[in-house]
Amino acid sequence: MTLSRRVFMGAVAAGAALGPGAGASARAAGREGTVAASAVVRDDSYDGSALWLRYVPISDPRLLRQYRDQVTTVIVENADRNKVYRHTPNLSMAPGSTERLMESTLEAAREELVRGLGGLLDREVRVSPGPGSRIPHGAVVVGTRESSRVVRRYVAPDELEPVGDDGYLIRSLSNGTRRFTVIAGNTDVGALYGTFAFLRRLQTHKPLTELDISEAPRVANRHLNYWDTERLYAGNNESGTGGLNGENGAIFNFAATGASAALNLPVVLDRYLVAARAMASVGITGITINNVNANNAYLTPEYIAQEAALADALRPYGIKLALSIRYAAPVDPRFAPDTLTEEQMAPNDPAFQAWWNRKARQLQEAIPDFIGFTVKANSEGQPGPQDFGYDHGDGANGMAVAVAPLGMKIYWRTFVYNPDVDSDRLKRAYLEFGPIDDEAQPDGTKGRFLDNVFLQTKNGPLDFQAREPIHPMFGRMENTNQALELQITQEYTGQNRMLCFLAPMWEEILKTDTYATDARGQLLDKRLVGNVVDGTAQNHSDTAIVGVANLGNADNLTGHHFSQANLYAFGRQAWDWTLDSADIADDWVRMTWGNDRNVVDAVVVAMMMGSWEALVSYQTPLGIGHQFTADVHYGPGPSESHLPREDWNPTYYNQADSVGLGYDRSPTGSNLTAQYFPTLEARYGDIDTVPENLMMWFHHVPWDRPMSSGRIFWDELVDRYYSGVRYVTGMRRTWDSLEADIDARRFSEVRAKLALHEADAADWRDTCVSYWQEFSGREIRAEG
Repeated sequence: MTLSRRVFMGAVAAGAALGPGAGASARAAGREGTVAASAVVRDDSYDGSALWLRYVPISDPRLLRQYRDQVTTVIVENADRNKVYRHTPNLSMAPGSTERLMESTLEAAREELVRGLGGLLDREVRVSPGPGSRIPHGAVVVGTRESSRVVRRYVAPDELEPVGDDGYLIRSLSNGTRRFTVIAGNTDVGALYGTFAFLRRLQTHKPLTELDISEAPRVANRHLNYWDTERLYAGNNESGTGGLNGENGAIFNFAATGASAALNLPVVLDRYLVAARAMASVGITGITINNVNANNAYLTPEYIAQEAALADALRPYGIKLALSIRYAAPVDPRFAPDTLTEEQMAPNDPAFQAWWNRKARQLQEAIPDFIGFTVKANSEGQPGPQDFGYDHGDGANGMAVAVAPLGMKIYWRTFVYNPDVDSDRLKRAYLEFGPIDDEAQPDGTKGRFLDNVFLQTKNGPLDFQAREPIHPMFGRMENTNQALELQITQEYTGQNRMLCFLAPMWEEILKTDTYATDARGQLLDKRLVGNVVDGTAQNHSDTAIVGVANLGNADNLTGHHFSQANLYAFGRQAWDWTLDSADIADDWVRMTWGNDRNVVDAVVVAMMMGSWEALVSYQTPLGIGHQFTADVHYGPGPSESHLPREDWNPTYYNQADSVGLGYDRSPTGSNLTAQYFPTLEARYGDIDTVPENLMMWFHHVPWDRPMSSGRIFWDELVDRYYSGVRYVTGMRRTWDSLEADIDARRFSEVRAKLALHEADAADWRDTCVSYWQEFSGREIRAEG
């Protein structure tokens, strides 16, 4: 049983979801020196727009006195010397803005400390340009060995070397009776990340003494993919998708009209910088700013000028830009006279490569640190190399050759499911990409994909379902750089209506054993999905993790206050996938809702940590996948079979009949199991050994099959549906009990969401159980 399942079952059984602290563990209070606050600072009109960077005053008097003694002065030497590149001469903040454009990364670090410490300590903190003849007691010194005399004096080069470009050190030091803190990185960005980590300690009420912290990210490229026109559940209109006043609901304005026309880039809105600060606070390094179903407008000069302005605004926070592009963009007449003919669209055609090189150079002239391109090709109507007689390896390499001289990368998405490849949709991606990875090369190596190509692969073989088996490509693509793609925006996990904390799901994925073997068939020492992603499993030359972002122009930027936790968690897990999701939840709650013990225990234990398992239970328990209505991907539709593609229909996946339920992918069925390494192949292929929470992904399960609970499959299935809804009811009751502890606006908005959540969860339960009963013919025996 997984950790999240144990938390969920424990909460349902013990009643932890029925009140604050009922059955809750003391975990939250027992973490590293955490101190409970004695009062809650309220602002009943607060809208959530600061995300987890609100910096409310510390309400515990004893802790406040300690922190005020330990932090008295901010010193960031030469903060203004190393200014970042700015392409846009008329870059400006919108009228009435409260945020401010930064000119350097160290300036951003200094300003974050001033803002954060001023709020947390409830007083202004002295800012000094340098230590002078003596470092004052309580100083917080931030910088690199190049920028700071203090760092050069107290931090040796060999101490900083292991943390790399993005890592940092945080040290408690003393000079006589004067105690101070040094935050150091090899780069300005590393120092900025350390600054946020230091502030997080104050936000979560951890000790500031005897610090000796050294951190570096496990994955080099930690990106967001932003879908500006699709799966956007954080717009500011009533439906949660779209926008008002001429905006389209996206966080960034490129083509706003009407009342918002004057707010298009290069005008920068407060929310852009709040998002940048939030991304930097968890170490996110880049963002692809448009939909993977790409609009060629983003490659036009007019849009590139706006993109350069956005890049200028985000650059001080270490955030770099990328674009999603259409493979066939060169034939678009809006680029005339620089267009290609259909005959020139072969990926190895010099004209094709030269076109993409010219476009990349145009982008790089405006955005010198431009990352590269994300490509969705030959999938769901998007053009690709197969339209011209070539495969994905040819297409990815053709573009990679074009941008390699500019230091750019190609993120080639593997979300392909051409029905001509195999009757089982889940098998298709590996069948297309695996042979290219295994292909012998003239120099004796294997794998045709070039080194500046990432294959960007979703965590499971279907499509961001609430629980899927790991994608068989993880570990199988030994010779190709692979990026893990996770979905932060809650397409199949409740959108902006349901509270579903996704970190436990991502933890389960990242810590799943692939049982990958070497060329001799011996198990690798490091072989979890996380090891594959961070390169320690198979020594990949570059590493990446990508999250499909959930930002929008809603007041709280994510559409649901608790959806902010998923963006936060993605960043923390992208930095270090070994982190415990409960610890991440604990930090986020303290930073977002406050450090009150009653609130922390109730929200973390009784709500967040069981919410994902509850959603799995009332939507798609025991491995039944993709039972959603049409393209909405929200409500239940298990009987639907009218969609134009067979593999878009819920009936394709449930295969319900009088015998049982589920898709047979065992050796007697489609044999998807053969795509996994031998240990998983055997485990998943046998109904007696497959994990029960994945059972229907691989087997057509008889209604009367005995389960580990002692119940037959039908009764276990029904119990899962009912227990999932009970947990949601418990979340609602828990939240209701916290009314006195939560500011009024956010409390009311979450309560309204939970009421919708409970009703919709019950609809899922009733619709699915009733439909399955038509086939099972059995009595429904479950608690309401």
